Amino acid sequence: MNYKDQIKELAWTVNEGLSIYIAIHNSIFQESYTLMSFIKNLFGRGVPMAKFLEHAEKLVPIWDSIQNKIDDFKSTMYLSLSKDEKCYFDLLANYVIALRKTVDCLVERQKYSEIGSRSFLNNPLSWKAFIEKERAYKTSINEYLTIGQQLNDMAQIIF
Repeated sequence: MNYKDQIKELAWTVNEGLSIYIAIHNSIFQESYTLMSFIKNLFGRGVPMAKFLEHAEKLVPIWDSIQNKIDDFKSTMYLSLSKDEKCYFDLLANYVIALRKTVDCLVERQKYSEIGSRSFLNNPLSWKAFIEKERAYKTSINEYLTIGQQLNDMAQIIF
């Protein structure tokens, strides 16, 4: 297998991880940010925030594994890559870092939501702090989307 094929395989692994992340993100937001979910939660039939946190936390080992694969490739093959391959790989590595940061922000957001859901009255968590977690999460999404667009623009180097 040549270097392009190995980078392509890494890119497919990243894409699989992205698909899992998107499915979990969508599930959380469909179940917790709609009018129907609000009504379900009022009547105690909504999905518990602990379940959303559990789903978000499942992403951590997936993205740790992807990061390890990127790091292993870099430590063993990077110096042998062409200039264009290095450019694409560097962007792919930055994309993984940005997505890992997004996963961390989602987990933090869900931890905060889970703690807040335990007690509506006398809640130790502030709305302002939740908004800050939400803003950090949205910012991290925008970062990975920006890098992802650059990665797509360079896809012809590898694909």
